Amino acid sequence: MTALAQVLKHIDADEVVELTRALVRIPSVYRPGDPEGTEARVAAFIETWLRREGFEVAVQDAAPGRPNVLGWIGEKTPATRTLLLEGHTDVVTEGDPGDWSWPPFGAELVDGRIYGRGAADMKSGLAAAMAAAAAFKRAGVTPRGKLVVGALADEEDGMRGVRHLVSTAIGRELDAAIICEPEDNELCLEQRGVVWARFRARGRMAHGAMPEAGVNPIACLGVILREAPGLQKRLRKRCERSRYLRPPTVTPTIVQAPPRGVGVPQSNVIPALAEMILDIRLTAGIDADAIRGELDQLCARATQAHPGVKLEWEPVNPVRLATRVDRAEPLVQAMIRGVRQATGHAPRFGGVPGSTDGTVLRMELGIPIVTCGPGDRLIPHQVNEYVEVADVVDAARIYAASALNYLEA
Repeated sequence: MTALAQVLKHIDADEVVELTRALVRIPSVYRPGDPEGTEARVAAFIETWLRREGFEVAVQDAAPGRPNVLGWIGEKTPATRTLLLEGHTDVVTEGDPGDWSWPPFGAELVDGRIYGRGAADMKSGLAAAMAAAAAFKRAGVTPRGKLVVGALADEEDGMRGVRHLVSTAIGRELDAAIICEPEDNELCLEQRGVVWARFRARGRMAHGAMPEAGVNPIACLGVILREAPGLQKRLRKRCERSRYLRPPTVTPTIVQAPPRGVGVPQSNVIPALAEMILDIRLTAGIDADAIRGELDQLCARATQAHPGVKLEWEPVNPVRLATRVDRAEPLVQAMIRGVRQATGHAPRFGGVPGSTDGTVLRMELGIPIVTCGPGDRLIPHQVNEYVEVADVVDAARIYAASALNYLEA
C-alpha cells in the first residue's frame, strides 16, 4: 500500500463531521469587554486534541485571551519544506438567534449539512486540516519535511493572529500555506486586496438653525461619498483584470456624526466631528503608495470644497494588497494532483472575493498560498450558515494528498 493510500485510509468521515460539530458548538465570537467572548475556549479544545494525537504543540498569545495554536509533525531541514494548513478560530456574531432555523451554536446535522455560526467560515476547514494532519500520525507516515496545522485568532478583524505568527520562528520557516477558507473546494490562486480607509472630518459645532455659525464636517464627508464612484473607476483602470475576481470596488460602510464615544447625535446640533469608512477592494497591479496617493487627493478636493474643515484619513488596519500565485508553483502543482487523487475529479479554479490570513502570509513572508476549503463562498456571515458534510470530508482528503505531494517533492 502506498503512503498516500495509508494516509487517506485513516481519514474517517464520521470523525471529521463530529470534530466540525464539536468546534461549532464552542462559541468564539470576539465580544470586547466580555472575558468569555474570545477564542480561548476553542483554542484550548484544539490544543488538547492535537496533543492527544501526538503532535508537537505551541500556543502563542496573539493578544490577551486570544491564542494561536500550532501543531506539527515532521522536521524542517535545509533540504526539506514546511507547509502550513491554516485556519482561524474566531467567528462573526450570530446576530439575533431568533432569526435562525436552528440554534446558531447547536451544530445540528440535517440532510447532510451542519448548521451553525462558523460551520463554513471556517471551523469545518479547520477540522478538515486537523484530521488530514492526524491521518499521517495514525498511518505511521512521517512526511519529508514539516507539516503544521495553524488555528489562528482574530482573522475576522485585525488579523492579529497571523501578524503575530509571521514574526515568530515557526512563522519565518514556512515555505507555503494552504488557507482552508470556504471556497467550494476550488483552488483559488488569487485574492482581492482590501483597504479600510477611515476619514475624520473636524469642523465647528453650532446650532442646526444657524449653520452659518459653525463649520459642518458632514458636508465635507459628502464630497467623499459623491466622489467614491469616480475613485472606483480610477482604481479599475489602474488595476489588472482577473478571470476569477470582481474588479475593484469602493463601498461606503460607516458614516457617523459624531463618532461613537464623542458625544451623542442630536437633530438640532451640527457636530464638531464626523467619520466615515470606505471599504476598498482591489485586484493586482497597484501598490500601497498609489492607493495612498489617490486617497490623499480625495481629501484635498473635499477640503478645498469646504474651507475650515480639517480632513484626514488613515487605514483601519495595515493595507492588504491583492495576491496572485502562478500555476507553475510547486504548491499549486501538488494541489492539482492532490485534488485528482482525493476526489477522482479535475480541480476547479477560482478566486477569493475578500481577504484572508493568507494575504498577510503572502505579503510578509513572500510564500505561495492557495485558498481551498469546504463551504459555499456566499454563505459565511449569513443566518443559517451551513456546510455540506461531503465537502468537509473531501477537503480533508485534498489537504492530506496535497501535503504529501508537496512535502515529498
